[in-house]
Amino acid sequence: MATRTLPHSLILSLALVATACGDSAVSATSFSVLDGETGDSMSTNDDGNSMSGDGDGDGDGDGDGDPGDGDGDPGDGDGDPGDGDGDGDGDGDGDGDGDGDGDPMECVDIDMDGYGTNCPMGDDCDDNDPYNHSVEGCANCMDADEDGHWVGCDSYDDNQPGEDCDDDNYNAFSDEGCMNCVDMDMDMVWVGCDQYGVDMPGPDCDDVNANVGVDDDVEICNGLSENCAGEIDNASPNDMCPPQGVNAPNVANWACNPPAPGQDGCEIVGCEDRFYDLDGDVPNGCECEATSLAESLPACSDDPAGFLGDLDEGDQFLDLPVGVIPEIDNGPNNGAEDWYWFTADANGGAGDRPESGVIQVDFATNEGQDYRFEVYRSCQGAAFADSLATQYGFGAPPTLSWWFFDDHALGSMYTDNVSWPSKVYIRVFRVQNEMSCSEYQLGILRGIN
Repeated sequence: MATRTLPHSLILSLALVATACGDSAVSATSFSVLDGETGDSMSTNDDGNSMSGDGDGDGDGDGDGDPGDGDGDPGDGDGDPGDGDGDGDGDGDGDGDGDGDGDPMECVDIDMDGYGTNCPMGDDCDDNDPYNHSVEGCANCMDADEDGHWVGCDSYDDNQPGEDCDDDNYNAFSDEGCMNCVDMDMDMVWVGCDQYGVDMPGPDCDDVNANVGVDDDVEICNGLSENCAGEIDNASPNDMCPPQGVNAPNVANWACNPPAPGQDGCEIVGCEDRFYDLDGDVPNGCECEATSLAESLPACSDDPAGFLGDLDEGDQFLDLPVGVIPEIDNGPNNGAEDWYWFTADANGGAGDRPESGVIQVDFATNEGQDYRFEVYRSCQGAAFADSLATQYGFGAPPTLSWWFFDDHALGSMYTDNVSWPSKVYIRVFRVQNEMSCSEYQLGILRGIN
């Protein structure tokens, strides 16, 4: 078919003529006419309508009654006006997420716990913490006792276990631990706990005995066992005593005799040399020290330890030893005594005999009048023998004082022509108040005639 370009006014005129004539027998001859725009054409058929090839009367060629796209609305093919998203609001954002793509909103879940921004399960209070998503979880999830078990969290696993039955107790986190973790004997060693720490050690091998802890302890004398095997006071008394926390000085040997289980049974049965336990009080040990053997002799001899010095006429011994003899006298050279000796040369006097002076021995101190002494010319002699005293005869009784006059007054009860005692031995002993710690000190001088 040949076509040619016609003006729009001619097309309209042709349509009107066909209608006015009422010719229903017009042949189905059709033709196309360009409308004056490049690429557009018009045709007419036997119904008298002008056609552009779409059959919908809008001339867009798609047959949908709207211009140009065939979807029934103008111009975009999505069925709603103007935006292409199909929801009829004209904004092109069919899912409402603001991006105009019509897709659902994106879930952001960094810690992959199912909770996060725009996630179906809900928001996350801390998207870097996979154990918590609720406000309460983020606020309360903690491990206060640092035992590795948590409380107050939204979820737990092997890496962060929970819930802790007591988050203030390092030793207990399970229900069994909280129920059974105890220290029945109050020895600060625990048993029945889930675990043990520095502040609460354990387990206690005997939680009814405060003297036993995690292992065998030092055995003490108390009628109880300090070992996990249950053996009672099975160590040497000298190893178990003195009691814990007690110094008990100068003790050589102990015995263990508890009066009842749980009570201390340490008894002093031996003291170090020259020490005595007079009061039976264990804490102060052997409290009484006898006269030092550095300043006295236990028996008669010329040993230097008992030598007091040379005594010249007009001299006096000063600062003589202070002595203690706790035991009652048991006879010469039997131990319950102190011996001393000194020299007094006859030529040390102002003139020849009988001008050698006066030797005087007595007590400068004698507490309780508990002590007496005897004098000897030799260690093999007898007390007061060889004219050292004659008033009471041989073996004169112990005395509190003794004089030797080289020139006595007339009428006195003295023996004439007696050899001068150039060496004197003195034996001191206790005569009363046995096992006391009273003291004595001798006084010795050589007067002038």
